[in-house]
Amino acid sequence: MAQTVSRRNFLKMMGVGATGAAALATTAGTGVQVALADDAPVAASGAADPTYRYVSDYGTDIMDQSKLEELENDCAEQGAKDVEAGCVLLRNEGDALPLPAGSHVTLLGQNSIESAIQEEATGGFGGPKKYSGPFYSYHSGGDSSKGALIATVTYLECMEEVYEVNPTVVEAYRQSGYKRTKSPTEPAVGEAPAEFYTDDIKASWSADYNDAAIVMLTRQGSEDCDLMLEDTKGMSYLALHQEERDLLTMVKEQKEAGVFKRVIVLVNSSWAIELGELADFGVDAALWIGAPGATGFKGIVRLLTGEVNPSGHLVDTFAKNSLSAPAITYAQSKNVQTWANLQEVLDGCDDTDKYVSYYLVYAEGIYVGYKYYETRYEDCILGQGKATDAVGSSTGSAWSYNDEIAYPFGYGLSYTTFEQKLDGVKYDSAADVYKASVTVTNTGNVAGRSVVQLYAQTPYGEYEKTNKVEKSAVQIVGFGKTGELEAGASETVEIEVERYLLASYDYTSAKAWIMSSGDYYLAVGDDAHDALNNILAAKGASGMIDVLGKPAAGDKSKVYTWSEASLDATSYARSRYTDVVVTNEFDDADINTLGTETVTYLTRSDWAGSFPAEPVAITATAAMIHDLNGEIYEKPADAPSVDSFTQGADNGLTFADMFDVEFDDDETWNKFLDQLTAEEMASIMPDSNGSVALDKVTMPASYRGDDMDQLEQVHFKLTDQSGYLWPSIMLSASSWDREQQAERARLTANEAYFMGCTEIWSGGPNIHRTPFNGRATAYYSEDGMVGYYLGQVQAEECQKLGIILGLKHLCVNDQEAMRESAATFTNEQALRENYLRAFEGAYAKGGAQGLMTAFNRMGTTYCGSCKELLTTVLREEWGAHVTVCSDAVVGADYKKHYASNLAAGMDYWCWDMAGFGPAAEAAPSNLSKDVIPQLIAEGDGYMLDRLRNATKNHVYAEVRSIMVNGLSGNAKIEHITPWWQNALTGAKMGAGVLAAGFAGLYAAKAFAWDKDGEGSDAPSKSEKGGE
Repeated sequence: MAQTVSRRNFLKMMGVGATGAAALATTAGTGVQVALADDAPVAASGAADPTYRYVSDYGTDIMDQSKLEELENDCAEQGAKDVEAGCVLLRNEGDALPLPAGSHVTLLGQNSIESAIQEEATGGFGGPKKYSGPFYSYHSGGDSSKGALIATVTYLECMEEVYEVNPTVVEAYRQSGYKRTKSPTEPAVGEAPAEFYTDDIKASWSADYNDAAIVMLTRQGSEDCDLMLEDTKGMSYLALHQEERDLLTMVKEQKEAGVFKRVIVLVNSSWAIELGELADFGVDAALWIGAPGATGFKGIVRLLTGEVNPSGHLVDTFAKNSLSAPAITYAQSKNVQTWANLQEVLDGCDDTDKYVSYYLVYAEGIYVGYKYYETRYEDCILGQGKATDAVGSSTGSAWSYNDEIAYPFGYGLSYTTFEQKLDGVKYDSAADVYKASVTVTNTGNVAGRSVVQLYAQTPYGEYEKTNKVEKSAVQIVGFGKTGELEAGASETVEIEVERYLLASYDYTSAKAWIMSSGDYYLAVGDDAHDALNNILAAKGASGMIDVLGKPAAGDKSKVYTWSEASLDATSYARSRYTDVVVTNEFDDADINTLGTETVTYLTRSDWAGSFPAEPVAITATAAMIHDLNGEIYEKPADAPSVDSFTQGADNGLTFADMFDVEFDDDETWNKFLDQLTAEEMASIMPDSNGSVALDKVTMPASYRGDDMDQLEQVHFKLTDQSGYLWPSIMLSASSWDREQQAERARLTANEAYFMGCTEIWSGGPNIHRTPFNGRATAYYSEDGMVGYYLGQVQAEECQKLGIILGLKHLCVNDQEAMRESAATFTNEQALRENYLRAFEGAYAKGGAQGLMTAFNRMGTTYCGSCKELLTTVLREEWGAHVTVCSDAVVGADYKKHYASNLAAGMDYWCWDMAGFGPAAEAAPSNLSKDVIPQLIAEGDGYMLDRLRNATKNHVYAEVRSIMVNGLSGNAKIEHITPWWQNALTGAKMGAGVLAAGFAGLYAAKAFAWDKDGEGSDAPSKSEKGGE
């Protein structure tokens, strides 16, 4: 049988450098047969190869340039559609939009135009850095020297396609030198000051280019760079800054003087800029455009011209003052706390000081985003819970909804109008779901799409108040979206609501999911606030107001209600997925259980008395310090002996043989694992964007990287380029369109296929606990329910194509400041209803087979060492068969307690190396692959048992991925054609061949998506914008 080698080792053998290795290899003259996950699908005979279990939608020849171009062109088109469906029309007075094509416009806002002035980048990872032009994405557009295959199409280019654009202002911005600064401590919005707008510049629009002033407002954060809570003047980075105010004031004056006919604002931010004053500045229309990616401005122009009608709705609340949210008390760098007995903690821990010093308390409990604002609003209307008290008020006087909210969760306008009629709701006891039927009619004059949002309210009575079971006044429980409806047309949308989602977690008494006794409501609404007003109308309440502060009657005909006679603590006492008992698992994450200082969690029964106004200084107990130190593993007294396991047997089972083996087939899995030694199993635990091959069982090397917004770390085999730069996942989520989400995930999975990428690590489920989270752009929403629905869709589409989806970061990793190991405390209701719920759909229902843990801690236990998280909930309650990895280790010592990690349920360690870059050849190795075998050699049979379990998890996921493609079902390697040989038949290794191989690919490199969706040669612009 021919020798099996990993991709890396094979290419190293052949003397190919890193760049060439990613693109090309050959077996000519070597006598080596290679089993790789990305082999071509044609056998030596030329017949179709049945060993290709996963076939992409573009074929299996990943060196086919025409298919790769077709794929990327489809991505570019879908990206523009994502933006069209996700952008949110916030304001449109006097039908200022649409703006006809051919209009003469002035583009205003320094951040709307790329600067012509180049400068050296400043700051390292997450550090200060200057940017110009719109915020396209937190990705850079490509991390190889060749960038991305699809070039970024700029805002200016798109606008100039359909409008006559003021060139004087454009050139002035290009030469101004003003740029925004991305920094966690000294950010700058980058807007030009008032004096920049000289008389000459103003004269440029006095006689022309005044059909509209289009102003862009931009914010930017990133991984390791939260947005700043407050500057030295107490101003939030999300507030309008003086330069922006001056610009808007100038534009308003020009409009009032009869110069500009209309003022349009584009909100270019994944973070909820405080927009409560737009009307004061005379803004006629505002469109939230998020981070639109490489081709998204194509879609934005279509929205502006009216070629496409906006249909997006917000997935976050836009507050007038983001600092008034209760979560702010413990958030971001300003409000992260250090232990009251910090020196004692440092003395008791061996890990680096910064990894054991900080803590956060989610004292707001479940009341994040709209669940806080809308619940307090209802209590104001009903006169309960001291809701109108000044505590938490932005004005310092009585709390008022309209003082706090600019645009509610779920909000979005259209160029047309819709009527939504709740036809009825029926309960299907067999499926345990409520089925709602809603008829939508386009009552306006132009075609458009409508989002149907269904919200629930569950009872909040004496039992709940006594036992600290908090209830949001409304929570999203289902949604659907119509097709394109012509004026006067109707469509009926059917929405299913799982009854389980109406249960609340009672962590103090029942210690289980409960269905409360009392009245339940399901309500249709244009947004969360509208739905709540409908519920209040059904209750017979009065005094409601709409989002503009005007009287609102509500519509009780859009509400279905019923009553549960008694409390039910049994229906969901067991997991719906596995039937195991579900009960408290995270008492140690609740600071109130640890024998130190306590906190008061926010309760709607007493807003004034429980609002977290000031952080509580917490003293770490000896037990807490023990957990912070990280060495929590203790060999069990009943641990098996090492000798009770077989190692190195010859049982004739290969990696490919395990493709059809069920996870619970212990006999077959044990036979497979018995073939491997501890050292061989441990060899696949360290990751460096992939793991090495297991020669003994013909298991190829893996290839992994980030993420669903852009496959940037991994590259196409043909071109060595990154994938398409998608609009932010948050913008895509704002479409409220599952089919749209599925198509995007499908295309990204196809990209991974053409890269030979077996696993995508991707953001999504972590919630926007505050709008200052630097990575909000990479996460769905402020509400875990959005993640519950969309995570399932993403997972299903990826796994269909044999791409492992490894969502991150489980769990409560909701900010970047001190993210490395911050001890994070909350109660189990908030954990299960907000933070775990966001992951549940992908793993319990979507079949996701990868997962990345969080940087932080659950209480004082590092997430990667939390057995309750990685084993009890993930695998036992949700039934997930998943390979779990850490987030990047790169020498961070608190992540290197390998025995504790492995015992908890970790399977491999992302970037488990000494630091960024290769380690010196002579440096001693002390990685997971070294530490675990040493413990086993010293007689720890439990570690061997856990290592076998981790290997099983690893292999189970990867054999159900494209890694198995091209491998036969027996232990021998078939004579198949590798992908590189398929591309360059008979080629000889050498630099000249590499150059010749790519000589015809320059058109592919510069392949840009044009207005008609066809390829055209264009210079690469992938350096523009991004992070």
